[in-house]
Amino acid sequence: MFPTAFAASDRATLADAGWLLVRLPAGLTLAGLRAAGAPFKGTRYFDRHAADTHEQTTIAVDAAYRPALLPGSLGLTYEATEALVEKLTAELPPGLAAAIAPAAAYVWLFERHRTAHGAYPFAQRYTWSTDRYQERTHLVVGVFGQQRPLLVAPQVEGRGAGVGVWPLVVPRAALPALWPVART
Repeated sequence: MFPTAFAASDRATLADAGWLLVRLPAGLTLAGLRAAGAPFKGTRYFDRHAADTHEQTTIAVDAAYRPALLPGSLGLTYEATEALVEKLTAELPPGLAAAIAPAAAYVWLFERHRTAHGAYPFAQRYTWSTDRYQERTHLVVGVFGQQRPLLVAPQVEGRGAGVGVWPLVVPRAALPALWPVART
């Protein structure tokens, strides 16, 4: 078994550096969040794209985030944002690693942040997710508007001016088990 909780020293280091700490629940999926009332903007993703998406889910794991996209990540391809996330990992204490998360984790985190802080962590932007659409591109997740603001879509163009990355920091030892395939 691998540790899924932050060491006390890592938790303190992250909090002191302004990271917000959460515990991601296990088994998050887009369909499950939709059934639970997540405010998706329409049904387009579910009607047109969900069947062709290789969705990943979550394990129960401590995570840390900042309420913004990673600086310098806007307009980059998924692969280029992966490199930025690897660079962030190199700057963290040895027991921690940065990761790009599945769309369901981001939807959950958007809603949790809004509930706790009264606003979404960022709006009018998308973050890349690890989920693959038709094995040719990744999904993006964003917040647009006030009523039913959550959008999930495949980024078929491969990049976009309003697409960046919202990295999560997790215990490094949990990396091999992060984001298993969702059972649909």
